[in-house]
Amino acid sequence: MNASILLRLAPICVLAGLLVGCGVAESDPSRFESAAERIAAIPLSAEDAGGAPVAAPDRPRERAAPLKVELMTPHELWDAREGLTARVRLASASASAPAAYPDPEAPPQTVSASQPAVVAAHHVQLGAYSSEDGARAAWTQLNRGPGGAVLSGLQPVYEAVEVGGRRLVRLKVAASAGQAQALCRDLAASDPWCARSGAGSV
Repeated sequence: MNASILLRLAPICVLAGLLVGCGVAESDPSRFESAAERIAAIPLSAEDAGGAPVAAPDRPRERAAPLKVELMTPHELWDAREGLTARVRLASASASAPAAYPDPEAPPQTVSASQPAVVAAHHVQLGAYSSEDGARAAWTQLNRGPGGAVLSGLQPVYEAVEVGGRRLVRLKVAASAGQAQALCRDLAASDPWCARSGAGSV
């Protein structure tokens, strides 16, 4: 026999074997119908299963509280994130890990009431400058100016950002809500928080 004849016969033999195998798998022509009947016989409710219907609970169904969504600019989102980070750091630093099991022989501990720490909730932007040196000079000038009393006790934050391809340094201070309102009012800060709260227009 020639090799070319064998090469032609080999695919035909493989194809014939596959067809025979398909016929074996289809020996039960109604197998799909019987599977469908078994699925249809599955009870979907307690009444179909022959049991008593399940009574609904008497208590009213609780409704979820409406979700409050606030639209923020990227600048406001960054400030909100910084405020949350400061609160988390403060809370984790003040919380001490309780003992797993108290020592029964230890003397009882006395707990004294302490003053809650003031959390800086807002970062108010006082200006944006082309360099950190310019921002530091502005901080010094603001401290010496007529509204400098408002800045006493506050620490400046210098945040480098890139806006429209230009590198800027934002001069910010972390302040409580009352301090932030005083900053907006006395220094005429152009922070978006001042505009939203109406503190700059007082």
